[in-house]
Amino acid sequence: MALSAALLVDAGGAAQTSLKAITAGAADAITFSTPTLADADHANGEPDIGIDPQGRVFSSGPTGTGTQRSMWYGSRDGGHTFSQISAGTPPSVVSGTLQPPGGGDTEIKFDRAGKQYFADLYALACDRTATTTDGGATVMGSVAGGCEGSGPGSDRQWISIFDPPKGKSQSAYTGQLPLVYLDYNDLGVTSSYPNGGSQWNKSTDGLNYSQAISGQPAGTALANWAPFGPDGYPAIDQVTGHVFEAAGFPNGDGTWSMLLNIGTPDSSGNLTFLDNPSTTAAQLPTQLIHVADGLPASPDTLFSVLSMDSARNLHLVWVVGADPKTQPASQRQTWVSAASAASGWKSWTKPVQVSSAPSMVSVFPWLRAGGPGRADAVWYGSNLAQDPSTDFGQAWDVFMAQVVYPVDSTGAITGAAPSVTQVKVTPHPMHYHSICLAGTGCIQTQGNRNLADFFEVTIDKTGAAEIVYDDTSNGLVQPTFTPANQQLVDHAGAPIVTIARQASGPGLFGGGVSGAGNAPRTGLTDNTGDARYPLISGPNVPGLDLVNTSLSLAGGILTVRTQVADLSKPGPTLASVPGALNLQYVTRWQLGDTIYYAAMETTASGVPIYYAGAAKSVDLCSVSACSPHVITYPEPGTGGSSETGSVSCPVSPSASNPCTLTVQVKAADAGSPTNSSLLEEVGAYSFASQVLSGAITNPQAEADNVPLEIDGICCYNTRPPTSAPLPIHPADGQGTARNQSGQNATFSSDEDRAEDGQGPAEQFSGGGHNFAATSFDAVGFDDVAGTMTVTGSGTDNGLPVAYTIVELQGGALVGTYSLVLSDGYSFAGTLVSGSIQLS
Repeated sequence: MALSAALLVDAGGAAQTSLKAITAGAADAITFSTPTLADADHANGEPDIGIDPQGRVFSSGPTGTGTQRSMWYGSRDGGHTFSQISAGTPPSVVSGTLQPPGGGDTEIKFDRAGKQYFADLYALACDRTATTTDGGATVMGSVAGGCEGSGPGSDRQWISIFDPPKGKSQSAYTGQLPLVYLDYNDLGVTSSYPNGGSQWNKSTDGLNYSQAISGQPAGTALANWAPFGPDGYPAIDQVTGHVFEAAGFPNGDGTWSMLLNIGTPDSSGNLTFLDNPSTTAAQLPTQLIHVADGLPASPDTLFSVLSMDSARNLHLVWVVGADPKTQPASQRQTWVSAASAASGWKSWTKPVQVSSAPSMVSVFPWLRAGGPGRADAVWYGSNLAQDPSTDFGQAWDVFMAQVVYPVDSTGAITGAAPSVTQVKVTPHPMHYHSICLAGTGCIQTQGNRNLADFFEVTIDKTGAAEIVYDDTSNGLVQPTFTPANQQLVDHAGAPIVTIARQASGPGLFGGGVSGAGNAPRTGLTDNTGDARYPLISGPNVPGLDLVNTSLSLAGGILTVRTQVADLSKPGPTLASVPGALNLQYVTRWQLGDTIYYAAMETTASGVPIYYAGAAKSVDLCSVSACSPHVITYPEPGTGGSSETGSVSCPVSPSASNPCTLTVQVKAADAGSPTNSSLLEEVGAYSFASQVLSGAITNPQAEADNVPLEIDGICCYNTRPPTSAPLPIHPADGQGTARNQSGQNATFSSDEDRAEDGQGPAEQFSGGGHNFAATSFDAVGFDDVAGTMTVTGSGTDNGLPVAYTIVELQGGALVGTYSLVLSDGYSFAGTLVSGSIQLS
């Protein structure tokens, strides 16, 4: 088989099947939900993603050798919000993630019971390892367990786990399960191979590894040989225990071949590879399995990826490179091929190009297989057919191709060409300009490496694709790192770790999938009781427990409303998070290519400040480049603008009867949105912090002394309505109330007008004040206590005010009514006539 720049031809010269048109039927169309964020104030490149057997979503990624740590996140709400996991000391406000050494490449995998295995590379020297059996609440770790003396030198480690169902194994391995392999590019080996060799180590606890290459003494470095295939993402067969790794091989005629290496385990789990014990690269084409030949350039530019489906078909994806001096950039396309277990994975289908316009150039392919013959391939695709490492003002998106091969009655692929359905995943470009493909060499070429080297796709139990990627479209950069906007060693765009879940269309198990779409909505509600500290394992902190969030826009004022279980006790809330001096409640969104926010911050004194603006970044450096690492939401005086706001709480706040935080933002301070503007990925977050967000220094960011996210509500798109949405709940009242001074006031309320779209009505007259509501920010009900709390805007004697009304259900001598206005007037009394009905 020979791959030209335009198409692949078989030995007889017949052209390959072209791409299948995207399904037009709405019922079959593949769509994606509103993307969610793994972290609202950290950024890192090359994120990975995994879903454990319990359905919990996890992600990790490096923050660079300069920080000597990597980020590791766990979600308990299906990937909507995440908490930090630390392989070192538990995250705190003093140092959120402190787990040196590390900060290089990361990897996460799970066994059948849900135990999670983590590896973090440090300084191209060794791999730190860690495990957790409870979703990250407790973590076991080993600083040098991944190396086992087989270095020196490690790069791009991967984990493979052999953990077959009971009675299904046909492997020669007879030892303890699960058997965990850690392989990496052995930088210490002296080899004539084009990319060195792979070091394979094994473990049964995921912490301490030993030599796993047959014939090599345990605990020793390899002198001149290691198996072919380093950097390629491996797969493992859960029946035989075979491991697989594929990579490109340069031929003497200037073309490349994609070759597959297979390792077979013995009774102890040691692996014998097809090229064992070859030490000469020239022998490889006769020893290894040929997936594709005649490739016009290397297929190894980050990375070739293998994945095995449920019928043991092996799928492979790669991107063909292109020499920018002699070959067209349009040659950089995404290709797939597959082989069945019945063939011994020796007979590969003719490769098929799965990328097409509007994706003009591909980088960073990844693939995940599912049911028999089915796989999802993803890549970053550019709108221009230009060299990705050169800045042409490109716009990049995430694309996915669902590839479905015909299979026989056993589930084995037949060898016939697959159907291919390509979709654009991202709602807006996730990156602009160049993407450096030189790895650690990017700092010498002053290339943009903010995305690092890859991103990933996995699937949930329904077969729905879940894709984690970096979104750098925000353009954030610390000005002092780019004098005169010269982006030499630092480049604009904080790599925010973002997850998109498939919401409709066929999944990888053959059936349709379903989920929330990305259509604009008016707000979002959170699961309560999840504001835990210590993170994941600790008790709920009501003062940081978010309930819901919404936005509205009227009269040039953007009203941002967040309900929190209890905002009445900032002192005890701070005491719940040792070291915290500030509580920060931030709602952030992206408008165009800018992140804006509205926030309230308070201390133990309980005096809040309200502010808004455009987010900023603190940038840090590593061996390969500098990039934005921490996203900040500056207070007034540090870059933010002062705004007005209010906090209103019922007598006994709770998750079912929460406090309401309202920030009223001058629209001009937040990008001047209109009611037709699309605010994307709106999310609300609660932070405990030792520092002001806008005053974070580079040393503080280096030490991760930044606000610690405790809870979040993420994410939705909105075109802000003129008034906030209201819950539908019977709520009527009318009568006269008398306060402790004996003064009477009349009132009327009709909150259930929300049922017919009219919005509620509130009127009050007494003490020389005539109040009428004009808009509403929130209505909260406590059905147990029989109370209702309403906040919003109105007029008092014709002048604008903000208000909070609390009503207690009942008739005369039982029901109560209170009103607090922002002009200083307040009234609280017991009904002497009339009634309040709230149910």
